[in-house]
Amino acid sequence: MRKTPVSAFCVLFGLLGAPVFSGQQLVPAHRTWLEDVSPIITKIEREVFLKLKTDAERDKFIQFFWRQRDPLPDTKENEFYKEYMDRVRFADQNFGRGAFKRGSQTERGSFYLILGKPLERNFFTTFSELWPMELWFYKGEERYGLPSYFYLIFYQSQGMGDYRLYYPGVDGPEKLVIPGVGARSVTRASAIQVIRKSSSELASAAQSYLPGERPLGTASFSSDTIIAAARSLPEKKFSDAYARAYINFKDFVETEYADNFINAGVKVKLFAASGQSFLHWSIEPDKMSFAQRGGEFYAGFELLVRMEDSKGQLILENTEEIPIRLTEAQYKAHERRRFAFQDILPVIPGNYRFFFLLKNKTGKDFTSFETTVSVPGEGTGLRLSSLLLFHGQEPVPAGQRMNLKAFAFDGVQYIVGAKNEFLPQETLGAYVQAEGLKEAAADPQAVLRLELHSIDDGSLVRDQKILLAEVQGRLGGGTVFGPFALANVKPGYYSAEVSVLSGGKTLASEKDNFILLDQPYPVLPWTYAKVHNPFPSPEQGRLLATEHFMARDYEKARGLLERTLKLKEDAPTRLLLGKSLFALNRFQDSLATIIPLYEATKDREAAKVIALDHAGLKDWTTALIYLDKLMAEATEVGVLNLAAECHLNLGRPDRALPLIQKSLSLDPSQPAIRALEEKAKKGN
Repeated sequence: MRKTPVSAFCVLFGLLGAPVFSGQQLVPAHRTWLEDVSPIITKIEREVFLKLKTDAERDKFIQFFWRQRDPLPDTKENEFYKEYMDRVRFADQNFGRGAFKRGSQTERGSFYLILGKPLERNFFTTFSELWPMELWFYKGEERYGLPSYFYLIFYQSQGMGDYRLYYPGVDGPEKLVIPGVGARSVTRASAIQVIRKSSSELASAAQSYLPGERPLGTASFSSDTIIAAARSLPEKKFSDAYARAYINFKDFVETEYADNFINAGVKVKLFAASGQSFLHWSIEPDKMSFAQRGGEFYAGFELLVRMEDSKGQLILENTEEIPIRLTEAQYKAHERRRFAFQDILPVIPGNYRFFFLLKNKTGKDFTSFETTVSVPGEGTGLRLSSLLLFHGQEPVPAGQRMNLKAFAFDGVQYIVGAKNEFLPQETLGAYVQAEGLKEAAADPQAVLRLELHSIDDGSLVRDQKILLAEVQGRLGGGTVFGPFALANVKPGYYSAEVSVLSGGKTLASEKDNFILLDQPYPVLPWTYAKVHNPFPSPEQGRLLATEHFMARDYEKARGLLERTLKLKEDAPTRLLLGKSLFALNRFQDSLATIIPLYEATKDREAAKVIALDHAGLKDWTTALIYLDKLMAEATEVGVLNLAAECHLNLGRPDRALPLIQKSLSLDPSQPAIRALEEKAKKGN
């Protein structure tokens, strides 16, 4: 396959690069902020913050950081931020004496910032037999792994320097006692006796941070567990999902959205229809904001789907406006249910990363997520599709059975929730597609098997087998297990696995997890889903052709586009066909395709392709006719560069040089154009 010169692609497409570590030094304000939040920032948040390239990006990230910790996001004041900064000020004022760093950066300061003010803080600083120390008593947050009440001890080793955290299981009570002059080494038992003379509560805490625990001989492991749970509290307490996605969404989210990240449930699955792979997804934001006018509730959403290959190369970027309008009755009927945005996308074979960004333009909030997907090619043998767990089934209306819709197969619409949460009074079913079964199905005992296991104790709660001979040749290759009643299954976490078994071996398998809740909760979402024409349609053809084009497979793109134009004449399809033909160096064919479009629309992109085609044919003069028109309307780096190349090829370096210098003033990082500048200067 012949390739287009690299310089041409600056005109055809502006490709976005993946974020990289900037290596820049943080400004003092950002260094101080990172110090202030060091006890409560998660590992992912820190990594993302340090990868950001500009101060503006860091400022926006800081807004997100505090927003995620705001207990009452609908109020003007962020109560967590106010309380936390009060803790920082207190720690700096009270814990820095004797240390060579800010009080908030000491061990006492760190735990004070994480846990807040203790219920009791007792001082032991003037006892002749004890090193200076403090005993802190806390009420713990049990849902995050802390006991209901616990102690911490901080002591000044050898009576000097900063107070350090005491570890009962490592240091031992003897580290808290001042050895007597000429006395034998302090033993554990003697140390406890000395401490008990000062405080029986302190003596108990010196052995175990868990009140009431009486370790025999050595300190209990409970103390180390409490310390570990306290240190890991930020990782458990605060979601860093926004930070994982921030690198992707920072360039797509306006300033007014900056602190309004909403968590969401997400389901992404891959299935086939008519031999074509489609990505199915469901996005369920935790919160939906509507505006009200009269008796109508409305919100305008924007969905961005970005597809990149394994090298970070852009393959597809698609943006769609989604207006939602509800009557008051509809709103009240569904206000307690989650709202699900569902759709599908045809995808070409390969390994990809998908980035989704859903913005509520009315509520000024957004959610985003990313995932990786491996799309199989033809002839890859036996394989199973994604495993889909569903709540129920509905027949698709007769007139729409050939159409395509998210999680609808063979005339059946499957009701799914992004979080895979089920209720005991419900049923659960599983859907999977199997391909390449011919060889395995030759074994009369070969089966497709579904197993449901408890993740909590590993017990098997469901086991169903279907002979492959029954599955082979089914319409669409889809198999349904169940639905099964869940009334006799205890609440908890479960895994579902479908396997192909033949000759005692597992040939292929797919898994998914689900949760059986113990309390009633509205788990079924109210769904917005588009209905698409049967495959192949002009829309699907253009999307697949775009993916092939951006993956540099121009021949496949050309074939798809020519077939698509036979189905429907469409300006974007014709334009992309012209670009594909140019990329294949078929310049005359590209001109024949693009010129009718340009004459009808005067489209700038069409004019760029025509100029490139003429440059490819070395018709520099005709190329400049189109380039001069483009430069009269707007200034673009790629257009300036191509015009300069045309002038140089016509022996006019004096005309080329100003264009090159203008291009470099707009984008200095162009080594090839720097070389072209030197060539133009020498020509003068």
